[in-house]
Amino acid sequence: MKRFDVICIGEVLIDLISQEPGKRLADVSLFKKFAGGAPANVAVGLAKLGCQVAFAGKVGNDSFGRFLRKYLDDHDINTEALIGDPQHNTRLAFVEIAGNGERAFEFSEKHPADSALKVDDFTIDLLKNSKIVHFGSLPLTIPANWKLFDKLISQLNQQNVLTSFDPNYRPTLWKSARSARKALGNLAARSQILKVSLEEGVFLTGIDDLEGLPAALFGPDTRLLSITMGERGCILKNRNITVKIPGFSVKVADMTGCGDAFTAGLLAKLIQSGKSPDDLNESELITFGQYANAMAALTATRLGATDALPRKIELEKFLKTLKLT
Repeated sequence: MKRFDVICIGEVLIDLISQEPGKRLADVSLFKKFAGGAPANVAVGLAKLGCQVAFAGKVGNDSFGRFLRKYLDDHDINTEALIGDPQHNTRLAFVEIAGNGERAFEFSEKHPADSALKVDDFTIDLLKNSKIVHFGSLPLTIPANWKLFDKLISQLNQQNVLTSFDPNYRPTLWKSARSARKALGNLAARSQILKVSLEEGVFLTGIDDLEGLPAALFGPDTRLLSITMGERGCILKNRNITVKIPGFSVKVADMTGCGDAFTAGLLAKLIQSGKSPDDLNESELITFGQYANAMAALTATRLGATDALPRKIELEKFLKTLKLT
C-alpha cells in the first residue's frame, strides 16, 4: 500500500470567486471558477511544497466533480480515495471579496457530495499509511458525520498517526452556533495538531484574552496548536513552549485560502523536520511560524485559493527577501 506524508480528508469544492472586489454578491456580474475547499487547499499547498499527498472525500458525478478530480491529479495528489457520488452534487461556494480582500461565502447545496459520507468510505488501513491525516470541517455540518470523524481520529491517535484539524467555521452552514461549537470543539479537543483563527479560538472557548486563549484551546490530546492572526502573525504552542511570531505586511488581492496556505506551510515544515511536535524547541517553532506566515502572506497577494498557493521555490525566494531574526 502506498505511503504518504499527508492524507487530507473532507471537502473539495468549487469556489466561484467574484471578480468585482468591493461589490456585494447580489451586485456581482462576473465570477471565476477555482478549485477550493479547505482540506483540498491544504493538499495542493503541501504538494506544491514537495510533500507526498493524497485526498479522501466525495464529489458529485458531475462536470464540477470531474474538474476537481483532474485538478488534484494534475497537482500530483493521489485521488484513489476520492469517491464519485451519483446521488449528490459537488458543492459550490460563491465568494464575495471586500475591498480589503476579506471574504464572505454563500453555498449552493444543502446536502452536497462531500458531506454524504458513509462509515466504509475511508478505511483505517488507508489512513494509517500516512504521517499526518488532516481533517476538514464542512462534512461536520451533517450530524451523522460527527461520530465518523470522531471514530477515525480516535483510531488514528491510537495508531500513532498525527491527526490535524482546522474548524474553518462558516456560520451559514450550521443550524446554530451551539451545534457548531459542540461538533467543532469536540474534534478540536481530540486532534493532535489544531489550527484555528483568532476568531475561531474565541468562538470555541468564549475567551477573548489573547494571553489565556492558547491554554484554553490546548487539550489533553493536543501536541501542536497554531492560532493565526492575519498580518499580526501567529501563536504556536506545543506541550512545553508558547511563542508569538510576527506576520508580514503585503498588498492583499484576495484572502481566500490564506489559512489553508498557513496550514500547508506548517505541516510541510513539520514533515521536513522529521521531529515530533513535542520535541520542537523555541527556535524551531519560530522558524515554523515564519515559514507558515510567509506561505499565507504570499497567497494573499494573488487571486483564488489553490491557484494562489506558491510552489516551494517561490516561497523560498520570498523568504529570502524578508528580514527574519
